[in-house]
Amino acid sequence: MRLSYPCLSEANHNDLALALRIARHSSCATCDSCPGLRPPASVEVVLDDDIHQKSLLGDLTQYGSDEEDGPAYLETCICGHDVADHGSQLAALGREEFSRRARLAIRIDELLQEADRQLDFNYTDEDIDSLRQQM
Repeated sequence: MRLSYPCLSEANHNDLALALRIARHSSCATCDSCPGLRPPASVEVVLDDDIHQKSLLGDLTQYGSDEEDGPAYLETCICGHDVADHGSQLAALGREEFSRRARLAIRIDELLQEADRQLDFNYTDEDIDSLRQQM
């Protein structure tokens, strides 16, 4: 199965994409051992701009397109819990806290992009660890 992770473009700063970013960098509230949303082994994660580019180039495997519905994002963690269980519920956090966490998550994703590790869900370094503690 192939699912998306939002690229860093401004177009991907909607609440759904931000919640996914927050969940990736936030510990699971339901289990103690999960440091953040990770894809199950059966899932291939791609940047959603990669999917869009392939569609533009005609690399479609079937006729028709769900593009108007948007990409299918990663929703369930390897721990079995979902995005909401990883500290990204707007209703529970409130807009101000959600926005604060979203800014941190975007900065972490920028660091991952600089290290060419945006799709490496296990990678970390001192700067990333420091920012994750603020989540």
